[in-house]
Parts: sequence; C-alpha cells; structure tokens
Amino acid sequence: MTVLKRLWLRLSVDAKVKTFAAFVILVILLSAFFSLFTMHYSMDGYSEILEDNRRCQNFMKSMEDESTAFENYISGRSETDRKVLDDAILNTRVAMEALPDDIHTLGEERYAKTWNIKNSYANYVVLRDHLLDPATTRQELAGNITKLYHMQKYLEQYSRRLLQLSVENGSVRYLKKLPTFKIFPFILMNFTLIMLLCIFRFSRMMTEAIVVPVKQLSVEARRIADADFHGEDVVIENRDEIDDLVRTFNAMKHATEDSINTMKENHRMTELLQKEQMENMEMEKRLNANRLELLKSQINPHFLFNTLNMIGSMATLEEADTTETMTRCLASLFRYNLSTKEQIVPLAQELKVAEDYMYLQKMRFGSRVSYEVERPEDISALRIPSFTMQPLVENAIVHGINKKEQGGHVRVTIRCTEDDRLLLDIADDGVGMPQSQLEKLQGDLSARELGRVGIGLGNIYLRIQAIYQGKGSLTVQSEEGKGTTIHIDLPRT
Repeated sequence: MTVLKRLWLRLSVDAKVKTFAAFVILVILLSAFFSLFTMHYSMDGYSEILEDNRRCQNFMKSMEDESTAFENYISGRSETDRKVLDDAILNTRVAMEALPDDIHTLGEERYAKTWNIKNSYANYVVLRDHLLDPATTRQELAGNITKLYHMQKYLEQYSRRLLQLSVENGSVRYLKKLPTFKIFPFILMNFTLIMLLCIFRFSRMMTEAIVVPVKQLSVEARRIADADFHGEDVVIENRDEIDDLVRTFNAMKHATEDSINTMKENHRMTELLQKEQMENMEMEKRLNANRLELLKSQINPHFLFNTLNMIGSMATLEEADTTETMTRCLASLFRYNLSTKEQIVPLAQELKVAEDYMYLQKMRFGSRVSYEVERPEDISALRIPSFTMQPLVENAIVHGINKKEQGGHVRVTIRCTEDDRLLLDIADDGVGMPQSQLEKLQGDLSARELGRVGIGLGNIYLRIQAIYQGKGSLTVQSEEGKGTTIHIDLPRT
C-alpha cells in the first residue's frame, strides 16, 4: 500500500469529498489556463500585424481621399469642397502620425519606407499649404500644381509599398508560428486525456472508499432483515466515518443476534412456565370444584330452595308482594350458582340472573340505584361464559355506586357486529378510579395477579382467555369521578 493511498484512507468523508471537488476545480482551472495560453500564443503578434496593416491601409486611403478632395477644391473653389478638403487633410495627418516607426519592430526596410513617407509628407504639406493660401497668385498655382500632384502620387505609391511590406512581414511571422499551431491540438488532446484519467482514478478511489462500503452494508442489512445473521462481517480499509459506521454495524448485528437468541430462550422458558401455570390452574380449578361439591353435599339445595319458596308462599298469603319477589330472586340466584355446571350459557340466562341481583340491590338502596339494559330484540342465539354478568354488575354496585352518596346508574349495552363479534359494555357512573390505579389494575390483569385484582373480575378475565384461546378480551376503562366501564369482546357463538 502506497503512502498516498494510506493518507487517502485516513481522510474523513468530508475531507475526501472536498479533496475530490478541489481536484476537479483544479482540472477545470488548468484546462481554462491552457486554453487561454493557447489563445494568447496564437494571437500574440497577430493583432500587431493586423494593426500595422490597418494603419498603412488607413494612411493610403486617407492620402487618396485628400488628393481627390484637393483636386475638387481647385476646380470648384466652393466652401463645401474646402470643408471636405480640410477634413481629408486632418484624417491624413492623423493617419500619418499613427504609422509605426519603431525600427526594432518594423525592420530596416519598412522603417526606411516609413521615414521616406514622413519626410515627403512634410515637404508636401509645405507646398500644399502654400498653394491653398489665398495670397498665392494664379501664376504660382499653375506653376506648382503639377508638382503637388506628383508628390501626392509619390506618397500614394510609397503607402502602397509600405502596406505590401507590412503584409509580407506579417506573413513571415505567421509562418514561423505555424508549426507550433499544428501541434497545439495534439497537446490539448493529450492534456485532456491525462486529466480524464486522473478524474477517473480519483472517482474510483471515491467509489471504493464510500460507495462500495455502503453497498456492502446494504446487502448485509437485507440479510439481517431476513433473520440471517450468519454472513461475514463487513471489512473495509477506511479509517474514517465509514469505518466507524461499519464497526458499529457489525457490533449491532452481533448484539441483535445475541438479543434474539436470548429472547428465543426466554420465550421457550416462558412457554414452559405458562404450561406449568396452566397445569396449576387446572389443579386449582378441580380443587375448587371439589370444594363446591363438598359444600353442596353439606347443604341440601332442595331444603334451601323449598324453604325460600315456603317463605315466598307465606309472603303471598300475607300479601307481602315485595318480600315474595325478593325471596324468589334470592332463590333464583342460589339455584343458578349451585346448579349451573356449563362453561358457556345463553346470554338471556345471564341477564336474568343480573336482573334478579339488581332487584335485590334496589330493595336495599331504593332510588339511589337504577339499572338499564340495551340489547338487540333477539338474543336467543347468543351465549357467553357463565357467571359473567352478575359479578360485573355487583362490582359496579360495590366499587362504584355504593361509594357515591347520591347513588348512580348501571347500564348494560349489548351489540353484535358485522364481523360476528359480540360486544358487551357494563358501565356505571360511580366514583371511578385514578389513572394510576387503573394502570395498576390493567397491569395486574395482564400479569394474571388475581390476588391484586379481585376474584370476580380476575376469574372472568382468565376464563375468557382460556375459553376463547386469545380470541376474546376484557378491558377496563375508568375516569375518577365519572365512572367505570368494562368492555367484553367475544366471538359470536
């Protein structure tokens, strides 16, 4: 590995990007400088040649214009012709003064021609001005006009020769540079090729340092998303932020793999523990059933029911209707609790037991307690777990309304949804419970801590979970000072 490559790999991503941008800018500047140099070299001296030619041609034309204007003025002697002549004389003088006169630039021959022109022009100016002087007689004008014309022709011929020499000199200078001009395209092509190769190499280094590691991370990430942690770690030569990202990614991959393995092991242990808990619950259920059978064997149900019926009959004879109704409701409750063995019973049967219980509570609390049931007209086909409605209504009375001085209202709502779900809401407007107590209750239900929840509510929750295998639910909503609602969601059976 070269020193340059080691330095490149140690640069940060930001430094790499800036270095690449600086290199591209440098290539652009070098290209622009080379183009400007080529242009300057090509135009160097060429503009001077053109300027010399332009000055010579300008003097030649100005001299011709002055000759024509002088001849017109001599013939007509009008003010217009004189004005045209004065303008031509001024242009000729300016053009003559603009002629180059540096011997080092012109060379001996061109310099000699220029010197001859300027001397001849000075003599010409003296004679021209004398002839244009109003004091000049006609004899002097006639005797010198031909000489002036000869001097004009002489200056025009010399200006043409000077122009010819300037053009020839420019051609010689251009031919000297022509070989260099021919190799400029090859130099430019080689320079462009070298710069393109440099940029390509730089781009490849950028790709290897940034793009390739990111692609490797992307491939490995997709592998991990498919729960495959057996791929090899991503390894790069960088020592920058990409290297930090790769190292962190590899560490996270191994940590995630360890976490998933730990979760799998915990899940396996949890399943074993739940299985053990279910076995314990089943044993507890059998024990409770045995205890109940023992209680039944100790108390003769027929004796109890007959006694309650006899009390009801006596109340009828004595016209004590309320006592009779209370006795029969109590007998119905005992009969249901002692004789019902099914886990799933008709909903109508559960509602009848709840109504009997509420009748007894109304006798106890009077107008402080009211009870309402909202249900579909036909509920004969609906069934729910046994011992569900009466314990929940009892909870509403004992824990909600009984603690409220002015009493309250219990409302039972039964609904059937289009997706064959049976929804039951048992709501009261009692004292409710604080948010912290509600969260604790919900946590205890989820954790199945029945001792903290209460036997009635906890038993119903567990039986719903066991009977419907997770397809049924019991949730609690409550707000302090406004009441509590128990929501039951069951498959419609």
